Amino acid sequence: MTSLPNRYILLLLLIASVAFTACGRAARSELAPSPTPTRIRPTSVPTRVLPTLGATAITPDGDRAEVTYVFDGDTIEVELDGQTYRLRYIGVDTPERDEPFYEEALTFNRELVDGQTVILVRDVSETDQYGRLLRYVYLTDGTFVNAELMRAGMARLVTFPPDVAQTDFLRALQQEARAAAAGMWAQPALVGPCDCDRNLYDCRDFSTQAEAQTCFAYCLETVGEDVHRLDGGGDGFVCESLP
Repeated sequence: MTSLPNRYILLLLLIASVAFTACGRAARSELAPSPTPTRIRPTSVPTRVLPTLGATAITPDGDRAEVTYVFDGDTIEVELDGQTYRLRYIGVDTPERDEPFYEEALTFNRELVDGQTVILVRDVSETDQYGRLLRYVYLTDGTFVNAELMRAGMARLVTFPPDVAQTDFLRALQQEARAAAAGMWAQPALVGPCDCDRNLYDCRDFSTQAEAQTCFAYCLETVGEDVHRLDGGGDGFVCESLP
């Protein structure tokens, strides 16, 4: 038999090697499972913007208490020195049970303070006519709860002299909330310019005479009377000392 030249033998071995390698790759490709795509969980969108603390938040001096129950947007129960008290926030008034935004204000307040340690700061009065403690309330990180309710548009300003130390500050927050259409101020036609269900305001609760006049006219139309007793002169013009 005639022997093949060495160069032909080398060529055949090279072809065989390439073919074997290709078959091996094909086999591994058929056996290897396809990678499973990674599932990315969607980002959850918060239902409301939580209050942001400023860099200079200061924890005030006051009595430390534990919040044991939240009644509504502006009234809570606290345990203080082994005793349980009902407490009303000073300077803010949130919607009542049958009013628009009641549930929103209750939820906001509950998420903010329920089960928390709070610091209670008195103005002048110890209690209101119903025996509830009257206090400015702070979280231990410095969050001013009364102010956060106002800033979020969950409350209206209300003053009961002599407890008026924070009135100007809270009024400014209310104006900002209105301008930003925050909370209840996003639906002014639904909530009206002021609350007319009981005597809540005096002239110091308004920034301008026009604002007080608007509230007066709205309550006359809504409940048929000057419920806040703003028209002391009986001439239909109220709070004339305001700008």
